[in-house]
Amino acid sequence: MLASIARTSGWLYDCNHMKTKTQPHVLADAEPDAGSACLPLLAGLSPLPRAVVAGTTLFRQGDHTVGIYVLLSGALRLQRVTPDGAAVTLHQVRPGEMFAEASLFATQYHCDAIAESDSVAGLYPKSVLVKQLRRDPEALWNFSAELARRLQGLRQRYELKQIRSAPQRVLQFLRLRCDVEGRYYTQGTLKDIAAELGLTHEALYRTLAALEQQGRIARRDASLCLIAAGKP
Repeated sequence: MLASIARTSGWLYDCNHMKTKTQPHVLADAEPDAGSACLPLLAGLSPLPRAVVAGTTLFRQGDHTVGIYVLLSGALRLQRVTPDGAAVTLHQVRPGEMFAEASLFATQYHCDAIAESDSVAGLYPKSVLVKQLRRDPEALWNFSAELARRLQGLRQRYELKQIRSAPQRVLQFLRLRCDVEGRYYTQGTLKDIAAELGLTHEALYRTLAALEQQGRIARRDASLCLIAAGKP
């Protein structure tokens, strides 16, 4: 999804508040490497790599905002702690995905970003990025378009999770994601799809097997195919 706003080479597009390790913000500048030339540009800016140790936070809910991020490697969980102490997972961030965009318009981060594994996140500094977007209408337009697509995706995921039947939820997911030939090329693992659908991966596996047995879908290579009624 970053393709429309970031030039990439080699990066793919690709959160329950248990107490994390007590040291907050175990964060350091990542060493530049041969892949640094492949860092995704946003409005002409290259992100500043930040390494985050597994189990520690990139930022905490209430911290002063310093910019938005793109996940370069690893896995991050975005979560919010409610006033009654419950933890709500907002999003699982995948490599290549931009996050904390709302920080451009806020003084504090609205959630925690916790590393589920050793990770590297790229920071687009807020002060520099805002100036760049204001002086570059095309970059601002592309950034706005990306946010609109993200909002559309969130709405779709919400609507899918309102479907109580697991088979119907999976079928609707495929209808929304398939190409004109009725094929959806999976991105990531089936566990990722299960998380997006709000199903356990065991429930998804059982549902896919049942739909395949009923002749509703077919699994081919790295894709899932919808089978129209009356077709073999």
